[in-house]
Amino acid sequence: MTIDLAVFGTDRPSNWTPALLFPVMSGRCVLLCTSNGAGLGHVTRMMAVAEQFGPDVDCVLFTLSAALPIPVDAGLRVEHLASAGYLDVTTNEWHELLEDRMEHLLARYRPDVVVFDGVHPYRGLTDALGRRRLRRRPHRVWMRRAMWRPGVGDKTVEIADQFDDVIEPGEYAAAFDHGATSKVLTGVHRIPPICYLGPGRGLDRAAACRELGLDARDVNVLVQLGAGTINDLDSTLGILVGELQRAGTHPCLARSVLSAPTDDPAGDVTVIRKFPISQYTEAFDFAAIATGYNSFHETLSLGLPSILVPNLATRTDDQDARSRWADEQGLGLRWDGSDEQTLREAVAALTDDEQRARIRARLEMLPAADGSRSAARLIEGWL
Repeated sequence: MTIDLAVFGTDRPSNWTPALLFPVMSGRCVLLCTSNGAGLGHVTRMMAVAEQFGPDVDCVLFTLSAALPIPVDAGLRVEHLASAGYLDVTTNEWHELLEDRMEHLLARYRPDVVVFDGVHPYRGLTDALGRRRLRRRPHRVWMRRAMWRPGVGDKTVEIADQFDDVIEPGEYAAAFDHGATSKVLTGVHRIPPICYLGPGRGLDRAAACRELGLDARDVNVLVQLGAGTINDLDSTLGILVGELQRAGTHPCLARSVLSAPTDDPAGDVTVIRKFPISQYTEAFDFAAIATGYNSFHETLSLGLPSILVPNLATRTDDQDARSRWADEQGLGLRWDGSDEQTLREAVAALTDDEQRARIRARLEMLPAADGSRSAARLIEGWL
């Protein structure tokens, strides 16, 4: 594998090896492709699926994300192409690069199935998969999340015609889904939610607190408001952390393992850079999370009571619908960042042992987020 150093600036990752190529696949092969999302969701979802394949299935992960060190460290075969912004090329030039790279990967690994996980399949990818000169066209699958904002992406869903099948990871809040994907059901395989780590695979409270440097006797609160600064999250974050501190809790700010420490807050706030953060769930008494797909389903499926903070400025993902559904079901407490009184009431509720216990009891009734196993079985069926 060759890692594009444009992702890392001038510093090479410690495990970088020049011109290292994995051997050509000898058995049944799956090529998992991810988009260049702002967070780790697409990459970790494909990693979760890859872990469920049987021993007779060869798997290659092709990602556009700067998060590629994570699957590399997990031992996956990884191929990479940097996004247009990193390569300083035009959009059309980048699509041509992607098409060429896809054709190379198809020729080298000869995958039986190609799975793309992302909101919008790139033209370079669909053009490469649609080439008539392919000696053997693989089975083409779109792993497409639901819960799109109403009125967004009505044309995008039509790209499903360029795939043989669509896999839709489940949504706990499906009853509140009124977006474009909810109107297109033909050829869609709906499965349970996909999370990277399920119940019982994490550390117990003592071990988790010890590894994170936390006091198990404190009321520890996981604060995870997503990637980037969309919706002025720094301001929202300051209000949230201040209220948690006034309530006598210990805020623990989860940062991406890829982020720089330059913007870490001062004061009595623990900053955590761990992957997967869900391994340490037992260290926390409750959480305050953005309601993106991964954080929402991981936190709820692992039974952690939470303040739900939707990012209202997302282009496609309807985080507000998820937060409203969970709030109505008594599975969490919604706060949209605008009303500090609502935040104070939510913090007061979650610092109360009895109220937290009631929420935990309701969370335990949710179905398991074990969709990675279902996805793997579907994909193996198409090999």
